[in-house]
Order: sequence, then C-alpha cells, then structure tokens
Amino acid sequence: MSTEAVVAAIKDGGRTRTPIRISGGSTWLDAGRPVRANKTLSLAGDTGVVSYVPGDLTLTVRAGTPLSEIDRVTREHDQWLPLDPYGSPDGTIGATVATASAGPLASSFGFPRDLLLGLEFVNGRGEVVRGGGKVVKNVAGFDLSRLLTGSWGTLGVITEVTVRLYALPETDRTFAVTLDGSEKEVQSLVRAIVSSPLTPYAIQLINPPAARALGLGEHPVCLIRFGGNDAMVRAQTGALSQVARPKEVEGTAWVQLRALEGKAHTTVRISGLPQRFLNASARIVSDDIPGIFSYMDPRRGTLRIVVGADSGADDDSMIAASSTFRPDKSESSDVIFEKLHPDVWPAVSPSAISDALSQGIKRAYDPHNILNPGILGD
Repeated sequence: MSTEAVVAAIKDGGRTRTPIRISGGSTWLDAGRPVRANKTLSLAGDTGVVSYVPGDLTLTVRAGTPLSEIDRVTREHDQWLPLDPYGSPDGTIGATVATASAGPLASSFGFPRDLLLGLEFVNGRGEVVRGGGKVVKNVAGFDLSRLLTGSWGTLGVITEVTVRLYALPETDRTFAVTLDGSEKEVQSLVRAIVSSPLTPYAIQLINPPAARALGLGEHPVCLIRFGGNDAMVRAQTGALSQVARPKEVEGTAWVQLRALEGKAHTTVRISGLPQRFLNASARIVSDDIPGIFSYMDPRRGTLRIVVGADSGADDDSMIAASSTFRPDKSESSDVIFEKLHPDVWPAVSPSAISDALSQGIKRAYDPHNILNPGILGD
C-alpha cells in the first residue's frame, strides 16, 4: 500500500464518517483497548527500504517493514537497530513506533523515540505530514515524530520511518545466573550483580515459570547480555564471575523471552524507582504461579506480569502475582495495562486521553475521530 492509497482510504473514511482500524503485521492486534471499527487499513504490504546510508548510520523504510527484515538488511553492513519489543520479530517498524514498544535493550539503547529521526504520516484529514529528518542532527522545534510515537495510530497513520542505527557489536554473549537459595541469599546476589560496575546490554530477572518456558531450569534466573569488542566482553564476563556463577546460553533466549507474550491474554507493566524494585526483587522473582510469567529490569525499574492464553490461570492467580509489588504510600508507581479482556478495560484502566490537551490534539489531527477510535479510551 502506498502513501497515496492511505490518503485515499482516510479521506473516504472521513467523508462517510467510517471508523478505521489501523494495523501493521497484525501480530499485536489484541493489545490496547478494543477499537470500535469494522474497517481495517493494513500496512502489512507496504514494505521496503527507501534509503539506507551506512556511512551516516541512517535507514528509511516503509512502515510495514518487519523488524526481522530491518535486522537482515542492516547486518549485511555490520549494523543493527537495537529495538526489541515484546512479541514477534515479525512485528512492523510502524507499529513499534506507533505503540512506543520497547524491550530489554531499552535500558542501554533507549526507546523508539530515542532511535527515531523522522517519519511521514497521514492525519485524519487525509493530509501527508513529515516530521523530523533523515540525519542524526535536526533543528530544534516542535517534534512531530515524538508526538506520533506512542499515539497508537490515533493521530495519523505512519507510512514511513527514518531511524538511527548502531554498529553491530563484535561480540554478543548471553549468560544465565540461577537465583536459588533463601530470599536473603537471592536478594544479596541480585544486589551484587546490579550494584557491580557491569554495563550489560540487557538484564532481566525471570521467575520460575518463565525460566522453565525458556528451558533455563526450575529456579528464578538472572538473564544478562554483554556486547562490544571482545576484550570488553571478556572483562565484563570476568567481573560477573567474581560475584556469581554465570552459565553461557544461546542469545536466542532473548527472542524466546519476548515471544512469551505472543499468546498472552493479559499483560501488565509496572514501573517505579529502580531502588524500590531492587528491594523487592527476591520476593518478585520467587513467585511460582503456574502460567504466570514475570520478568523485571532492576536498572530501569520495570516489571512485566504476563498470563499465557493457555495457562488456565484465573483472576485470583493474577491478583496474587500482582500483590508481590504492593504500592507504598511514600512512593509512587505506574501501572500500565497492555493486554486485557475487552470487558475489563473500563473497570481497571481510565482513559489515557480524557484530558483537555489530549482532546485538543486529537481534534486537530483527527477531527472526525475515525483513526483507531477507543484504543486509548474515550
């Protein structure tokens, strides 16, 4: 699908006041609140590289291009785009930017908005708009690219994306540290790993059900990834061996971890102060409720709780898992629901766009409210 075809579809929807569901590769359609639309505008076929300048570490692609395809193209030039959102590698770059999805690498390389240089989108009026640019440095001003990032397709349909790349690391190794023993022992080991002068690409504390699903054993696991030149990675590995007993595992463990959410019917993300998560880490990772996966990034201060589609876990189990991280009156935390049963959304999660500013922006970009209506609430 070309930009012109997207323009035509949106203008037609505006004339007839027909709500439109925007989709990329359709690998994450059950995320977000239910969309009140019977017509779908899919960008799955709108793929391909528009411009690639390896010397500038910049890449421009059509929005329907899968992340797996971007990885294949950039690796040919020893470069990569360190975006690893949860779900399938076949997810598209347009959907990744639109939902601001990020994975374990975010703690080292940033979020989609940090890797995004510019984009093209079609707003609810059927107008083609460009934001940002195709170079690493841009003139300061109102950043339309960041406005569209995380808007879930409610302000415009992203058709083209320009991102900044990184040099592919010479060495990329992953290790697993088993977290067994008493809660005090686990807490001490986690603190030693996190507080050490290590600079891993990614680190996740994984509960027993998730560890079993990844084939990493019966106990909680600290999954840690080092990258860079060979000398640096060897030094990092040596430092880790001073505080723990790491076992090297295949790097595909990260892909498998992200894929755990592919069939999930419920996903909750909790974020707060990293120190607070560190204090509760032993209690969180020790939870062993069948069918409920949890993994935590103690550096970022984020915890994901995931209920598999075929887990058989009930609401009481989900409440039990969530209760391991009870809010404290003196501290705040954000609870973000990413996947829920359609009937549950109104009861547990208020609208994300009910404030006057969000409503004003929505009216300016989508005056007829035809783009993904309801996905962020009312």
